Amino acid sequence: MMKKKSISLLAAIVIFSFLPNPMSGLSAQDTSAADQEDEGFVYYYSVFSKFKPGKTKQAREFIYERFWSVDKVIGRKPLAFELLTGPWDHLVFFRLEGGLADAEIANTTQLKKWRAQFEKQEGGAEKADLAQKTFDAMVDETVTGIFKVPEQDVEMLEASYSFSANTKYFRTIITNCKPGKTEAATKLLLEDFRPARKATGRLAAAFFSVAGIYDHVIFMEIDPSELQSITMDQSDRDWIEAMGGEEKFGETQAKYFDLTRRIVREAAMARW
Repeated sequence: MMKKKSISLLAAIVIFSFLPNPMSGLSAQDTSAADQEDEGFVYYYSVFSKFKPGKTKQAREFIYERFWSVDKVIGRKPLAFELLTGPWDHLVFFRLEGGLADAEIANTTQLKKWRAQFEKQEGGAEKADLAQKTFDAMVDETVTGIFKVPEQDVEMLEASYSFSANTKYFRTIITNCKPGKTEAATKLLLEDFRPARKATGRLAAAFFSVAGIYDHVIFMEIDPSELQSITMDQSDRDWIEAMGGEEKFGETQAKYFDLTRRIVREAAMARW
């Protein structure tokens, strides 16, 4: 695994108004990509989290019971995933309502609104701070990033949102591209893989990095009975056919592999 970079535990999952610089741990080369905003994309601030030993279940429940209750009131829809395999325990994407202009997320209107509602829920600023510290104490380390997603894919994801009413399972593909190959790999996903996936109606989305340690993070919904089949499963058949059959799919997949230097597949669960 790539070396994880620690930031203040105050980053947490909820991202309060006293969050450190959201570009913590990102290289200058990566952050320079944030200077230009692409039309037709929605931008997200991401937090990859590892919880302390024995605290994973408690931390996840804290998120759903104390943080999501605030999100529900203010209308924010965090795309959170519980990683069931791999080094990370939790991954969440927060939509940047103002696009890249909101990359300094700690100063946004949405975060101030979130904080005000959290204080109201907890019974005041002191109790809200105490609740945050309780959560922070369960977090071992975090890494942040900025990603973009095609707007139509975001509409599909948010249309399925239910605030813990449903449980979904995903194959998660985390990719680092070869130097200078990220743009070509992204184009291949957008122009070849994505149209075929859309034709199947399958719930899936690719998050393309603007700044961070990973280039692509892809989620593809799978049947829970196929959870152990991280590479390929029966739910991929319609997708392969939409790509033009196994031979065409294999050729396109080989092109993508040739552009990447590291691909990790994990299993994830989402409660939205």
